[in-house]
Amino acid sequence: MDKKKQMAFNLNNFLLSMSAILDYKEFDLFGTPLNHFKRVSYIALNLGAKFNLEPKMMADLCSLSLIYNLEKNELEKIPFLNTREFLEDSLINEIIEFSSKLDKMFKLSDNQIENRVKAIEFVKENKENFSNELINNFLEVSSQISFWLDLQYENEILMYIYGSLHDFTTVLDFEEILNLTTIFHKLENKNSIIIERASKVADEFNFEHKDKQIFLIASSLQNIGKIMIPNSILNKKEKLSSSEFEIIKSYPYHTKRVLGAIMGFADILSLATKVQERLDGSGYIYGLEAKSLSLKDRLLSCLVIYNALREDRSYRNAFKHSEAIKIMRNEAEIGKIDKSIVEIFENIFE
Repeated sequence: MDKKKQMAFNLNNFLLSMSAILDYKEFDLFGTPLNHFKRVSYIALNLGAKFNLEPKMMADLCSLSLIYNLEKNELEKIPFLNTREFLEDSLINEIIEFSSKLDKMFKLSDNQIENRVKAIEFVKENKENFSNELINNFLEVSSQISFWLDLQYENEILMYIYGSLHDFTTVLDFEEILNLTTIFHKLENKNSIIIERASKVADEFNFEHKDKQIFLIASSLQNIGKIMIPNSILNKKEKLSSSEFEIIKSYPYHTKRVLGAIMGFADILSLATKVQERLDGSGYIYGLEAKSLSLKDRLLSCLVIYNALREDRSYRNAFKHSEAIKIMRNEAEIGKIDKSIVEIFENIFE
């Protein structure tokens, strides 16, 4: 592995963390109980084991079940261990559809005996919709009380998932990881061009290849915590209440929660979670001051400000370049951000 160009990467580890943001999105839109995607993966892997799927197929089954609701064109960008034809595998799709439907219909996260009974009755009565082998395998795995109890606890689900999979850690180029993280970045704002702007910043400061790629990946992930903020608050047109503003301010913390469990992402995590810090210590979530903020921290913080000002929001239209720079100059004058960075942004952006 060339550490200047590549990183050790485990897809299941990455997607288990990222599934948390899909959970919050699903909960916010449809009221689906949290940890839905992990429960789908748990059920799917139990069934996959009964079908005697080979280890690489089990790993990919886990990956797909954690993100099955993404658009097909996005799923095709995921670096599965098997070929892209895996996405068309009828058995894999049946297992995931079955697992998802069961969890959504019967709220398997609840410790309700009647839900288990109804779920089993549903499976038995739907032989025309699912293969006999799938039904028989499910009835066998669900005959164990531990199957139902595990579904209530995230830690038990994670222990089962990691215990069921071989370690297929691979090596990916930084560019491949950026392509992957961009998928999740676009879930928060599909029209965002912050990655393109981050590339200009990195080139202006002559970042070496690895530093540039980490900066770009951090730029793509710095906003994912916003997906855990209710849309009713995030897109509110009226002035936020003090309690709503506090909820908004929590988004870098949620970003930290998601990225903190991803193998090899320590530098990315450090950058992505400090985007709302300010030189005078008035920022959040840590209240860091200038001495604790590196050049890259300051650059990404300023980039997030500039990018936000240049984008439309539910409560205002985007500012012009000159207007955004004027606002940032005012922030620099009161000691919140670097004046020198604002001047550079004035020249490299239009």
